[in-house]
Amino acid sequence: MLLIDYLEEAAEYLRVQIENRHKLEDQYRRIYDRDIKREISIVNRDIKKKKSEITTQLLLNLDEFRYLKVYFPELLDAFMEDEYIGKIISSKSWLLYYKPLPPKEAAMKMNQLKMFRAQLKEAKKFTKTWVGTVNSKAFAATFPILKGRITGKLTKGEVVQAIEKADKELMKEGWLLLISDSLIKIPLSKFSNKIIRLRVAKMQADAKVKYSRGRGTVAETNALREYNKIARKLAHYENLVIQILLANPNFLRNMKKNHTWLSRDKLSIIEKVAETVTPRTVKERAWLNEMNEKLAIDIPAEESHKPSAKKTTTSEKKKKTKKSKKVKKTKKKKSS
Repeated sequence: MLLIDYLEEAAEYLRVQIENRHKLEDQYRRIYDRDIKREISIVNRDIKKKKSEITTQLLLNLDEFRYLKVYFPELLDAFMEDEYIGKIISSKSWLLYYKPLPPKEAAMKMNQLKMFRAQLKEAKKFTKTWVGTVNSKAFAATFPILKGRITGKLTKGEVVQAIEKADKELMKEGWLLLISDSLIKIPLSKFSNKIIRLRVAKMQADAKVKYSRGRGTVAETNALREYNKIARKLAHYENLVIQILLANPNFLRNMKKNHTWLSRDKLSIIEKVAETVTPRTVKERAWLNEMNEKLAIDIPAEESHKPSAKKTTTSEKKKKTKKSKKVKKTKKKKSS
């Protein structure tokens, strides 16, 4: 199944579920019924589960996701504007700008980003002592990272918002560097240590649950609550490791073939997590032909067989969803 087919089905599923939730909420406002409230919670759970699944599918199909950006940018924009799945796709769109970098260049850029973020931290601290409006020019002179991000006279709150926005952008840039082959070991090693500790803690909590059975409701409830808390944390960090690995599918594929980059004790943890996922491999030319057939795009035969030639859409329209978006006809041709 093509990624766009999955996204169309997912958008339709969410549309139906959200409309169903609105109906149930209207009923609940008229009749305060426990059964209706329970139905709403089930629908909310299904919506949340589907949104998580969409994120996972985008990561599993990251190669295809990136090809959509290269060959069919207008179609991808239409999906990003979708009422039901647009925000989910947009939240992962920063991964589309990943570019492999040489180790030295990646390390240099990472150090530069750390300096910029430290500057933003100082700027935020400085705003706490500020009284009245902030002169953007003077403030940006003290903290150059904010040049072009703030203008005119601003309130303290507006400056803080600009700082937080800049920090988020730098964080995304930082993650694009951290998922590169030379730096990806840093977050993986960090989270693998957390996973090791949490797995030990989970075993200990499980032993307490077993020991507390039949020893009083309070003791058993507390032990079970602690166990569930640790289990959620463990699942969270395992999911983070999966997302990091899927963000660099080529690294994950190579890692499964060659396991020499980590020490023995940490290797087993990452391996066990990595075993649960396999990024989907897409043959660029075959995928492009399938997309062209699906979207009925006319491209000269000689161009379709040139892997180096980039094509863009001539006419695209999202299908199946009620809120379909028409894309204007364009034709671009890049000489190889």
